[in-house]
Amino acid sequence: MAGKQNPGVLGLFVEAQRRRQREQQAQQRAWHAAFQEQQKAHRAAHRAAIRANKEAWAAYQAAQEAEAARRTTELEELIGALGRILADGAALPPLHPAHLRTTAPAVPFQPGPLAQPISMPDPARYQVPSLPALQALHPAARREHAEQVARARSRYDHDCLAAQAAEADRRRRLDEAGRQHQAWLHAQQQLAAEHNARVDLLPQRLHAGEPAAIEEYFAAILYLAAGWPAAFPRNPVTAWDDSAKQLIIDWQLPALEVVPETTRIRYVKTTDEHRPITMPAGQRAALYRDVLCQSALRVVTDLFRADHFGNLASIAFNGYVLAPDPATGQDTERFLVSVMIDRAGLAGLNIAVVDAAACLRQLRAQISARPERLATVRPARRASGAPEAAPALGDDQDLYEMDPARFEDLVADLFRSRGLEVTGTGRAGDGGVDIEARDPDPITGGLIVIQVKRHRATIDPGVVRDLYGTVQHRGATKGILVTTSGFGPGSHEFARDKPLTLISGAELVDLLGRTGLSYRCGEIPT
Repeated sequence: MAGKQNPGVLGLFVEAQRRRQREQQAQQRAWHAAFQEQQKAHRAAHRAAIRANKEAWAAYQAAQEAEAARRTTELEELIGALGRILADGAALPPLHPAHLRTTAPAVPFQPGPLAQPISMPDPARYQVPSLPALQALHPAARREHAEQVARARSRYDHDCLAAQAAEADRRRRLDEAGRQHQAWLHAQQQLAAEHNARVDLLPQRLHAGEPAAIEEYFAAILYLAAGWPAAFPRNPVTAWDDSAKQLIIDWQLPALEVVPETTRIRYVKTTDEHRPITMPAGQRAALYRDVLCQSALRVVTDLFRADHFGNLASIAFNGYVLAPDPATGQDTERFLVSVMIDRAGLAGLNIAVVDAAACLRQLRAQISARPERLATVRPARRASGAPEAAPALGDDQDLYEMDPARFEDLVADLFRSRGLEVTGTGRAGDGGVDIEARDPDPITGGLIVIQVKRHRATIDPGVVRDLYGTVQHRGATKGILVTTSGFGPGSHEFARDKPLTLISGAELVDLLGRTGLSYRCGEIPT
């Protein structure tokens, strides 16, 4: 399973979209702050200048009422847009691989000062006035005048040479700048051509079900999707589970601040101030919850609509906000929405008009009870936590070729190395339990039952249900199912909110690797 932050052939495209969004948001914040300060200073100066003039003061107050109405309209439009996230997305046409094509920037050559030729000296500035008739009769005066004329001509000749040299240098630098600009344009055209060539191959790769292409395509689609409010972050992490045909997404949601605290602005003439009318806390919390639910459905819907080759069997969506950890002060991920949806789950839904929260509840989603207070939920599976298969080395041991008893002992040793008191239960009559472990912690500890499956095929959800029955029957605090293969969406769906942990073959290899043991599942790729 891949778990990297959108690497591969479309990485440059994704990074460019992310950088452009960050720049736009920073520019908007800076512009808004500067505009507010400018407006404040302007109003203060204007108010002082016209207060003594009754007619001017009345016009000023009318202008302030109009400004309050304008700001109120902006707030109403923003609040309205937050309520239409899902409907606006549904109104857009589905995205296709062809939408990922790009064009080279057609930036004209702007040489700046180099475009201005160097002015040649004006001969008139070097002219020496003629001698008056009387002075011309004196030889000394004529000699002095001749010397002045010679010096003026020398200065003129020197300045002409300097100007010609400067002009030659300007033309040289202009030509060099032009060549550099053309080289840059050519490089951009090459990059665009290479990018588009890779995009043109995407349909073929997607049709073939190539895992890298699937993950890269859908990651790019998430960045490309239009219709999102500008203040919303766009920083997804994706992972592709090829065995389950499931795309896992960790998606950053907007913080509560995206919902304005104010519903309208009222201008108070008596105090000459713009007074904000605060949105009731309950209304703001409800709108924020709706924004989060709409965002989750919008992401899932966009991806399924863009899946023109039937690659997606299901999507696991985890929505989080970044908020400071009180203990460290560092931003941490607080998951507020988590849902696993297959294609059939969205069939028959008029997504443009559904109540997002009600729709997600029907789909058995986990939704924070108090998202405005960052009450978290636990995702069924994480994209950022999905380990990659360890690199295959020539002397790695294949878990599939291991003796079953030795494999069970290996898993027991793994949990023993993690501080658990582990005992094997024997090879028969174990009631569905291969390994018993006990967490010695006096508060959170207790009995843990572990089942081991050295299979090649995806584990059937019935095995997970049986393990849960064993957990209940034995009074255990947790059940763990370890396999060399993987789990489908049905297994993850059943395990959600239950004291069950599912460890796939890739995760098992990763855990063993952290203890210094080198194993693999299956043949080494050639």
